[in-house]
Amino acid sequence: MQPYGQQPQYQQEVPQQQQQGPQVLETREFLSRVQRIREQVQDLRRDVGILSELHAHALNSPDQQGQAKRQVDSMVAETQMKNTSIRNQIQQLKTDTEHTQGADFGLKKRQFETINGEYKNLVASYLEEEKVYQERYRQQIARQYRIVNENASDQEVEAAMNADWGNEGVFQSALATNRTGQATRVLGAVRARHNELQQIEKSIVELAQLFQDLDTLVVQQGEVIQATVVAADQAHDHLEQGNQEVIKGIEHAGRYRRLKWWCLLVAVLIIIAIVLGVVLGVVLPNINKNKTS
Repeated sequence: MQPYGQQPQYQQEVPQQQQQGPQVLETREFLSRVQRIREQVQDLRRDVGILSELHAHALNSPDQQGQAKRQVDSMVAETQMKNTSIRNQIQQLKTDTEHTQGADFGLKKRQFETINGEYKNLVASYLEEEKVYQERYRQQIARQYRIVNENASDQEVEAAMNADWGNEGVFQSALATNRTGQATRVLGAVRARHNELQQIEKSIVELAQLFQDLDTLVVQQGEVIQATVVAADQAHDHLEQGNQEVIKGIEHAGRYRRLKWWCLLVAVLIIIAIVLGVVLGVVLPNINKNKTS
């Protein structure tokens, strides 16, 4: 079982625009990709249901290396491949949304959050399903071990469920007290169940990591939105400051105009006073003198 990031691509779609730079998808193309991802999520949901049925069949199958196990292995590999593709496509939508500006940003953000949430719900359901079968495999190992060792204590059974049955020494040690043909067959089944349990546990770890990755996508998107809100608030604050400066400028201009008019009035009054002084001091005495003569 390979890690998700190393699986072959399943209908992988890499936007050529994003490879060349921060160009964004047209809204119609963005919505079309969201719909295709939604269809792939529904397809994966059906596969998870089929895998659950295959697990149940494998648990009840006496042929540990037969068709049931091969079907489980094949379906697990296929779901991994689809998970890789869907996760990558959602990541591409996130990147495109972050580079989008204007009215389309809000629409893309809502669509991204919706499809990411739908996929997260499916991954969470898949994870819980695997945990259920993890416990069922463990319980079957316990029952089979008690067949070989009827007097085993609870601690010994617990140790058997956690033992590495792929280790030949562990297998031979379990046969030490019971070497009948039935014991050999039962412990062979225990070993097979252990291998299947290891696969399930690895799948659980990978699904948990995938779920965390999807949560991180939401957090990163939230940071982008928060940055946009902060920028908008700062722009609003700057606009308010600008308005205040304009108001102050208008007030200063009004005071300046009033001061200018007062200065002009004072100047006029001074001129009038000078004229009156000249008239009273020079012109009137001359007039009186002429009258006397």
